[in-house]
Amino acid sequence: PQLGSRSPFSVASDHRYITGHTIEILAPVFAAAAICLSPASDGSDLEKTYRDPKPPPFTLYQSHHLLFYLIHHLKRFQFLLFMAAPPLPPWLSSPSVTLSLSPSTAAPSASSPHLHIEKAAAFDLAECCRDLEEKHSALAAHKKEAAWHLRRVEKQLEAEKACRRREMIEEVEAKVRQLREEQAVALERIDAEYKEQLMVLRRDAEAKEQKLVEQWAAKHAKVRRLMEQMGCCRR
Repeated sequence: PQLGSRSPFSVASDHRYITGHTIEILAPVFAAAAICLSPASDGSDLEKTYRDPKPPPFTLYQSHHLLFYLIHHLKRFQFLLFMAAPPLPPWLSSPSVTLSLSPSTAAPSASSPHLHIEKAAAFDLAECCRDLEEKHSALAAHKKEAAWHLRRVEKQLEAEKACRRREMIEEVEAKVRQLREEQAVALERIDAEYKEQLMVLRRDAEAKEQKLVEQWAAKHAKVRRLMEQMGCCRR
């Protein structure tokens, strides 16, 4: 059905339905706004509602769908408030009557207190939704900034880790190079000591050999003299 063909009573019934439905939605999140919007028969029920609020089934930032859900119902709520306003009669809507009427003769439109209360409640609801949207945007910006800082810290840690690994590798290579140099020096020293010991042993062996040669020559000369003496005696 078109909007113009709807009666004010059906619009008002939809208005009351969306008001109560909005109260049920906002009760876990905005307890104070729900108390202002909920119809109470007497002060005792209002105080009881304020004293014993229903526990929220979820936290404020647990679901991102709550923001879009509230904005959707807020737009529908404002549209129903606009549609629930009493329309002007056809004879007042004509241009001639509108131009002929003066501000002194124009009668003030009768406004019901219930409509003013609902408009105030809708204004509070819009403020709450705007505040919720701002906090949601701030939370998204904070998450984005935190993610950026986290990536930056991760990059710094990776750079520090790579630098430390490179320093450790260079330090190990320097130690290995130093150990190799020390090993080469030790091998040279051992080789020099070995050569010196070999020279000493060779000199000792040569001296012993020379002494043995001299002893053998002396004995050979002695034997030859003895044989010469024996030959002389036989003659």
